[in-house]
Amino acid sequence: MRDGLSLWAVVVLALVLRLVRAAMRWDEIALAYVAYPQSWWDAAGRFDLWGMLNFTGLHPPFHSLLLGAVDWVWGAPAGWLLFSVLCSTLAVWVVGRMGGASAAAVLAVGPLQLAYCAEVNDYPLLVLTIACCLWGRALLLRGRGATVLVLAGIFAGWTHMLGGALAVAAALSVWGFDRRLSLRTAGYVVLGCLPVIWRGVGLALEAGSYGQAGLELAGLVNGLTVKVGYWWLVVPFVILGAWKQKGIGLLLVALTGLILFMIFAGVAAPHQHPYWLVLGPPAALLVSALSRRLAWVVSAFGLLLFIPVERDAISELRSGLERERAVDLVLREAAAEDAVWLLAPALKPDDDKTDYSDVLWRYSPWKSAPAWRGPQHPEVGFEFADYRYGQPRLFEGRVTHQTTDMDLEITAEVIDWHLAAGRKVWFVLYDHGPANDYPGLMAQALAPFTSRCEWVGRDTGLGVDQFCVVEARR
Repeated sequence: MRDGLSLWAVVVLALVLRLVRAAMRWDEIALAYVAYPQSWWDAAGRFDLWGMLNFTGLHPPFHSLLLGAVDWVWGAPAGWLLFSVLCSTLAVWVVGRMGGASAAAVLAVGPLQLAYCAEVNDYPLLVLTIACCLWGRALLLRGRGATVLVLAGIFAGWTHMLGGALAVAAALSVWGFDRRLSLRTAGYVVLGCLPVIWRGVGLALEAGSYGQAGLELAGLVNGLTVKVGYWWLVVPFVILGAWKQKGIGLLLVALTGLILFMIFAGVAAPHQHPYWLVLGPPAALLVSALSRRLAWVVSAFGLLLFIPVERDAISELRSGLERERAVDLVLREAAAEDAVWLLAPALKPDDDKTDYSDVLWRYSPWKSAPAWRGPQHPEVGFEFADYRYGQPRLFEGRVTHQTTDMDLEITAEVIDWHLAAGRKVWFVLYDHGPANDYPGLMAQALAPFTSRCEWVGRDTGLGVDQFCVVEARR
């Protein structure tokens, strides 16, 4: 009874920490990520079963299906973010069902888990499915059948190749317990994932699947250290725990080796680190297996790492919301049917987790923001996922684009669309100071049009905001 209450307390703590992180992840990256599965959603809307088997990039379609369902029920940015938060929190609960509240607490505060827990992509869901695979393995070893492992394994495989690989490895890892059951379970998982395997083999034969930089260990470790910091001190406890729980320890080693191979082969990017999330559930179980008291100490340590950093980030976000910015003026003056183009350079690496956007927080994450599909004309070539078009969405009726750069030809094309529909186009340039002359870039893009521009606010280190409103061609 007491351990059950402790687990629920840990789950509540995990949820609170992840909600804080979700607030910081309402930013431009969230808009980019939610654009990726749009072609899959379009195929689903047409009941195109063949198209629904397609991957989103190198990712199987299960996450696209679930996120699409969330978007259909509640198409607000908060829905996208909270779906990932829910998956990450449920993973903590599942780990707690296996290893107790202490194991759940280790996963709840893991810096890498918190860094990615609110991303609008499939990795929080992948962590949940992997936790369920480990739970299914534990149930199988207790003589309670393989149903959970089979179902979790199939869902894991349809989420990410790492999930499917872990599920098969988990089934084979119980070979000594029951050979026939082990092989049968692995076979069922493979059978359930055959469409994914078939598509994965096709991608493996494409040269474009191997475009990443390759393995460079020093850079990899340095990049991970930026996100996890002193959490590296927990690694020895994981290794020691593996001596007590050799089965889970071998699964963790196998996952680590597979990730390193993916990076070596150029499939996974060495400067991006979401793949390493999959080590979280087995690592938490191993720390708790070594010592539950130690696991609680490790959890307190992780909490101490999280609180100061997040407190400072929230303080900076609130300060940004309190000052006048160009976007505030635009949202006051633009008509309800006008278009808005947000422009800000990418000042940090694409996998950075320390940035935030007080500009995006001017848009309520609680209101629906459906994709805008461009002019409905057969001669217009428009691909929603093409970032050069700004992946436009409707925020309170306004067509809103967001880019980190400008393609002059496409920008002019989009402006002409809006002008032909009777819309003014409002450009908002922000956080551009360290980049190379973005005001000049915007002036060049708007040169063929009649526009009015103003500087707004003060420079707090990233340049002064500027807005320009375009009303007609010259």
